[in-house]
Amino acid sequence: MIDLPARTRRVSGTRLLDLCRERGITSLVDPFMGLPMHLNVLKRHGIAVHGGDLLEWFVRAGEGLVVNDFTILRDAEVAEVVEMLPGRIYPTDLFRAWEGVFFSEDQCRYLGVWHANVHALRSDGQTGLAVLGLWHVLCHWLLKARHPDEMIDIPPSELAWHHIRETERWVVQNGKRNTVRRADYAATLAAARADAVYITPPGRAGAKRIDARVWMWEAWWQGDPYLNVDRLYRDTVFGGRTNDDASYDRAIGDVLAAAEHASHVIVQSTAKECDRFERLVKAHRPNVEIVAPDADEIYVIGRS
Repeated sequence: MIDLPARTRRVSGTRLLDLCRERGITSLVDPFMGLPMHLNVLKRHGIAVHGGDLLEWFVRAGEGLVVNDFTILRDAEVAEVVEMLPGRIYPTDLFRAWEGVFFSEDQCRYLGVWHANVHALRSDGQTGLAVLGLWHVLCHWLLKARHPDEMIDIPPSELAWHHIRETERWVVQNGKRNTVRRADYAATLAAARADAVYITPPGRAGAKRIDARVWMWEAWWQGDPYLNVDRLYRDTVFGGRTNDDASYDRAIGDVLAAAEHASHVIVQSTAKECDRFERLVKAHRPNVEIVAPDADEIYVIGRS
């Protein structure tokens, strides 16, 4: 049994869309994008979006939700993802380390099958949609393990079919060039210029607090059930060296400095951290305003 937090990072795509519209923002880059559902919302409403992240499965999902304009998975292609294909040898023991700890023997076998099938898909758009759909299967299984009597049993292939099919409704084009990249914040901000930079600052030692569902899906994508997410963050400004306040403030300041090319910077915060981020943004922007829909969703907006 693993800890499943009731709340993870909450990013409201519709709220972000309103903030952009009110300020005439037509393009935005998020260097810590995570799962880019919010960027898809902006894309759907005509805003050019760019994102970056260090976790590869987030980037793959972005290739399906952000970069992809029209590619979908047809029925035959979904079938090629969710079932064992005749004549193919599968790494059915690839995720045996998770058996009896997180998943059943049958679930671990399917994780190996899906890993092989998804990596054999022919386009980045299809791969991204499949990765996103199957991640919802992982979340379903972990939740069912915690609440076994409250959720019905659904065969793995049927559950996977349903969730992959659901991803198709997110495919949209906006006539703009939208991008995602696997990179740290500095590389992303150097490569993607936009009207606004949107920042949801990672917490101190964020790798140690990352949602288990997120790191497990990165481990699945990498085909390494022993993946240590700490190593992906070790050399960034949000690694283990930012546990103290001064180091963390300097790290945030470095991000804000890298974002100076944009006319707006939008930092999402909470009531607890708002004063800190307001002070940091004021050091880089002459005009700062606070938009506070509620205590758990506060935006510190700096304008040139």
